[in-house]
Amino acid sequence: MPHMRVYLNYCVNQANAGKVLQSLRDANPELSAQLQCLREDSSARNLDLSSYLLVPMQRLTRYPLLIRQILQYTDPPTPTPDLSVAPRLTLSLPTEHTERESIANSLACAERILEEVNETIRDREGRERLGEVSEELRIGKDRLDLTLSTHHLGPRKLLKEGVLAKAKSGRKLRVLLCSDILLLLNESEGGGLYRVPLPVHELEIHTSRRYARSEDAYIRIHRAYPWGGETLVLRAPGIREARTWTEAIISAAAKAKEGIRVAVGDSQDTKVGFGPTAVGVGMGHVASAGTPRASADVG
Repeated sequence: MPHMRVYLNYCVNQANAGKVLQSLRDANPELSAQLQCLREDSSARNLDLSSYLLVPMQRLTRYPLLIRQILQYTDPPTPTPDLSVAPRLTLSLPTEHTERESIANSLACAERILEEVNETIRDREGRERLGEVSEELRIGKDRLDLTLSTHHLGPRKLLKEGVLAKAKSGRKLRVLLCSDILLLLNESEGGGLYRVPLPVHELEIHTSRRYARSEDAYIRIHRAYPWGGETLVLRAPGIREARTWTEAIISAAAKAKEGIRVAVGDSQDTKVGFGPTAVGVGMGHVASAGTPRASADVG
């Protein structure tokens, strides 16, 4: 089962392989016609080549299900008999315990490999998305390259993306939560930066009674002094979506703080908030890119 990791590179590049195949078909009518003839062959079971590209990933997703079923129908180990009463039973005792343990280990291994593949695919898709977003992002005259690694947290990861609205004005913003920054883009107007990126490790989620009737639909993102001293209030499409955003930001902030603490050590700066130069976004430092505002609520 551990050798199933050979599928990792293939599965990560599967989506790109499908795009390459389609581009070759579009550019070469003869190839497209030949592939169609092969599809009509009975041995191909009327399946297109693109369908066969999916087979390795489909196998990886099915293995945990199949092994779990096998485990379900594998008898648990029988109790150890009293050898003083029936000593001869030891000659024909089954190996249920060894067999069941082996199957359980195989299941755990299959699940780990599948999770590793899925995580790698998500990371790649996230990097591609960050590359797309970076094409039009500028801070002043400088291009903001989101695909570059962070200063202390390794490669930047896209954790969550969605459209939220400002609580007061209703203005739509496309929000990208990364492992180190929170990015706010204009949903209209060409999708440019609404404001400079916010370092995730400086953010907190606040609660308030001001929106008591729809408390869970609002996300209050606070950035404390000396870097911000403001609270950005956003509204999600629904209660569940607001909750997932809140949990994602809290989790990202905690991981970013811990990652920076480990990277730079327990210096005085890390104890008081890591300082404004802790996170980079491919040009300069995020926190020094703009002038902090001291409003109590900028939602």
